Amino acid sequence: MRRFLVAAIAAASLLVLADRAAATIGYTPVVLPPGAIPAVGPGLMTPAGVFGKEYSHDIDESTAGAGGVADPEQVIAWDGIGGTADGLDYSGTRAAYLPDDEVDAIANHLDALFVPLLQDRSHLIFSHDDMISGYPGPPPLPAGAAFFPVPIPPAGPIPLSGGTVIGGAGELSFELAGTYHPASTHGTWATQPTINGMPLPRDVDGVEVWGPEPAFAADADKYSLQVDAFSATVGGPPATSVWNLAGTPYISHTAIVAAVTSLLGPLPPGVVLPYPDFIDGDAAINVDALMVNDVFGKMDTFDRDPAGGPGDRIIFSIRQIMDPTDPDGYYATGSELFVLDATFGAAGTTYLSHGGHLWDHAYALSSLAVAPGGPVNGYAVIDINAIEAVGALLVPEPASCLLLTLACSAAAVARRRKL
Repeated sequence: MRRFLVAAIAAASLLVLADRAAATIGYTPVVLPPGAIPAVGPGLMTPAGVFGKEYSHDIDESTAGAGGVADPEQVIAWDGIGGTADGLDYSGTRAAYLPDDEVDAIANHLDALFVPLLQDRSHLIFSHDDMISGYPGPPPLPAGAAFFPVPIPPAGPIPLSGGTVIGGAGELSFELAGTYHPASTHGTWATQPTINGMPLPRDVDGVEVWGPEPAFAADADKYSLQVDAFSATVGGPPATSVWNLAGTPYISHTAIVAAVTSLLGPLPPGVVLPYPDFIDGDAAINVDALMVNDVFGKMDTFDRDPAGGPGDRIIFSIRQIMDPTDPDGYYATGSELFVLDATFGAAGTTYLSHGGHLWDHAYALSSLAVAPGGPVNGYAVIDINAIEAVGALLVPEPASCLLLTLACSAAAVARRRKL
């Protein structure tokens, strides 16, 4: 009898292990056609063709075993056909702020299509939060209107007030470049099963592409934590909004507050960041999506151009901040996209111009509210929490391949010298 029980337990254990092994789909490296390169143009590359892809999940998790196990500060590499592997883990990298926190934005210091995105020539990909806030009816709202939590499904379709349809909170959507397409051309770029086939992601809150392949080699060397204002330590640096992989501060929370308030105005009394907890004052301003273009000085410092031109730059969004005293209900919808330049500072902060429009407060209110008939009973604007840029796939003529190889080699040498 005892032998039977031991055998039964062993068989059951094998079934559990087999089930766990089946639950995680292994990572398959991305291989492009010979000579192919990412380029700007009207075409949109598929997720399976974009190399070096990483994402952050809310809550951060590992792909070990069955996957989906909470693992603070763990980033996941994904191949675009459902396979994943553990990538970077920022845990223990910071000497000044030790808590194992949640990551909610990732980037590389030289995001590949950053400048074409500013020029509206590369395509924007983005995700949005699975928990936002809304009101019973549309603006103008009565003074003191009560807001309430609004869950957003992990999978689309999510119809928007601007007449477009995007993916869910566990997916990646796109806006095509306005240089080649009509304004506000939106759609779903990567579905849940293509990002992580098992377990399906519920809330993608950070994305980075164009890194090394396989992507678990990882290059997301800039990141933000869940609540920026809480990262200040006694005797250490002030609160930090963007961190370096090296564990040092890249951009302070104070600099982000100055940039945001330069466009949205001072935070009035009564505003609140509802998630992860009710937070008011300047602490409510919290980076949750990020791209970086660090071209001056050292890669771990946000530097001005010595000649006075554009310096190191970031594109970022912040989490949604509610303002019940405002007729539109929001201090920040969370879908404003800000461009901060180290040379010009807060005074030179602008909104991203992409897809034939500004990603400003007015656009978010008019075009990024969940449309009637969607998964929201009332009025609520989506909260962008991950951004990146992709392009078209260019396969050059054979005669061009040698020139392309030489150009890529020169770029690699320049990047190594910078590092």
